Amino acid sequence: MGKRILTGVVALFLLVPVLYFSETMAFPVIFGVLAAIAVYEFANCAGFKGARALVALPLILTAAAMPPLARSSNNQQWLVLICLGVFIYLIFVAVFGYGKINVTDISALFFGFVYTAVAFSLLVVVRDSAPERYLLVFIAAWSTDTFAYFGGYLFGNRKLCPNLSPKKTVAGAIAGVVGAVASFMVFGLIVVGQGGSFDFAKYCAYAVIASVASQTGDLAASAIKRHYGVKDYGNLFPGHGGVLDRFDSILFLTVGAYILLTVLH
Repeated sequence: MGKRILTGVVALFLLVPVLYFSETMAFPVIFGVLAAIAVYEFANCAGFKGARALVALPLILTAAAMPPLARSSNNQQWLVLICLGVFIYLIFVAVFGYGKINVTDISALFFGFVYTAVAFSLLVVVRDSAPERYLLVFIAAWSTDTFAYFGGYLFGNRKLCPNLSPKKTVAGAIAGVVGAVASFMVFGLIVVGQGGSFDFAKYCAYAVIASVASQTGDLAASAIKRHYGVKDYGNLFPGHGGVLDRFDSILFLTVGAYILLTVLH
């Protein structure tokens, strides 16, 4: 528990300046690095190790370039083109690697690329589309995770999804929602309330949806790890695992936030 808390504090201390200076290129560059690591972690989890890891190398390099490209591009057509390019590349891998790499593994690699690189890129798009409110993605994930952890630790008895994540409890899930609502209220009163009226009901509803989405993203990542029989995607963050272990909720929330912004726009 102590290692987990210490790692969380250190990671937060390093990430806050990146978020504070999110208008600079440091923001997409850092998330480009994280995207590349995330693709590597997923590929490694899916069995692309040793010589097979070379298949994932073009995807890793592409992932590193995508968040900076998201900052410099005026539209998201580039995102579709890159995904189609990766799709075509993996089709060639399926053809010329037949007998060595099966279609199931190739399909998993494409899913992992979308799950990681595309989501990290959309995080930059969301930030640039909503430079004040994009922080709610992080607030939702962090507050839900923190309150769920301590809520489950103190009050949790009934398991939430024992087959996926034995440590998660119903009490922890409820505490996570309460924590997200409280955090959204504080954010709304400080940031939104300064410029006008604060819609309490709207932000409360957003918080509940975001907290449920955050926990769903976490459980989805656990489902993938269970499928491949691994405990963590990596070990970059002691006590937390790898990039995907730490950002699984944020990635899912980012996709939801992008869809919401697109629909409302």
